[in-house]
Amino acid sequence: MNTNLIERSIEINASPDKVWRVFTDAAITRQMGGEYVSDWKVGSPFGWKGVNGRQYTYGEIMEIEAGKLLKHKLFNRQDKSLIASEITYKFEENNGITTLFAREELSQSIDEEDYKEAVQGWDTALYAVKQLAEGI
Repeated sequence: MNTNLIERSIEINASPDKVWRVFTDAAITRQMGGEYVSDWKVGSPFGWKGVNGRQYTYGEIMEIEAGKLLKHKLFNRQDKSLIASEITYKFEENNGITTLFAREELSQSIDEEDYKEAVQGWDTALYAVKQLAEGI
């Protein structure tokens, strides 16, 4: 099995605004071990920086609508002129519960073992967002 698409979702007992803050409020995000580096505008740089100060990912915001949508591309670590993937987060609210949808379209297919590892990473990250948002 080779695939280049990962889709995950999680229900969060919090408003989309609270879930959005987990992404954009560095004081909250640092509880996940780092923070997003961006000015949160289309075309702006976007990346993840660990609490150790090391920048782990580099990308660019493609679309953004506060509390509803964030789409960004991630660049290849070795060659930042190459796109490694495009990631889309959608926030949908229903009766006080936000469903956070995450979709990653990889530039290259990955095998089943790498896919399982990527899904596990996504599930861990989304659960961390849930825990933080529900605690705000």
